[in-house]
Amino acid sequence: MARTSISVKAAAFNQGRFPTVAFINKATTPLGVNLDKLVSALQKQLDQHFVPVWGYPAKLHVTAEPEADEWQIVFLDDADAANALGYHDITKDGQPISKVFVKTTLAANQRVSTTASHELLEMLIDPAAQLWAQNGDGKLYAYEMCDAVESEEYEIDGIAVSNFVHPSFFESWHLPRSVQFDHLKKVTRPFETLPNGYQIVTDGKSVQEVFGSENKLLDFQREVRAMHRSEYRKHLMEVKAASQAQARDSNHAAVLYHAGQFLTALALTKKKSPEPLPPFTTPWDTDPPPDPWRFP
Repeated sequence: MARTSISVKAAAFNQGRFPTVAFINKATTPLGVNLDKLVSALQKQLDQHFVPVWGYPAKLHVTAEPEADEWQIVFLDDADAANALGYHDITKDGQPISKVFVKTTLAANQRVSTTASHELLEMLIDPAAQLWAQNGDGKLYAYEMCDAVESEEYEIDGIAVSNFVHPSFFESWHLPRSVQFDHLKKVTRPFETLPNGYQIVTDGKSVQEVFGSENKLLDFQREVRAMHRSEYRKHLMEVKAASQAQARDSNHAAVLYHAGQFLTALALTKKKSPEPLPPFTTPWDTDPPPDPWRFP
């Protein structure tokens, strides 16, 4: 996935203060919901449900021109529109950005409001899409708040918003049903994938999706996933795995090279042993001859 060219300073977000998130509508397709009412409902979801669990507040507002230091959620028709308008994984000022593809969402029979809630909650906890949690099986699961419970929703002021998991969901030591694992209390154990959900899993060498049901797999395969947050996360992990494999190969080659050098040197020393030093010419001579390897 292409990345915006930015400076290191500009990309340094999340520096000791909670974000302001700007909601920007660039879609020509109707959202199916009033954007101001949606953002108001999302603010209530944050303040009343999400922050008490996750402890990470944010201020949300609708605007056409976001400030340079604001995080963004942008509504676009589809991935082609995102490419045409130059939207990537971060803004030109180095701030996190999430994209809601309106045409793609509606074509998948999903609600734009639920998708916006999903993107907002996940971006707040892991804006760079780089956090992973280790399960008891040793595999790493993407630290995403909504993927495993995707399509589970509830209403705030008549507007549908996404279900989300609690931190306990990523803590493998909890016994089944011992604590609350998600807001709607649908999850019964850590790392569980609900029937309409999925998760991204890696063993450090490859990345794959785990689906809650065969129907979810089929729906996923029909979706256009280009430029989704999940695709960016997989891309990051694949690049990391390839880099680690290259480093392992390079280290292995270096070991072989040095071993070969040592064996070559050892073989040369065995071919011809050095001749012994000649005895001193006289008993009182305290120094060896000038050229001890040359016999008279």
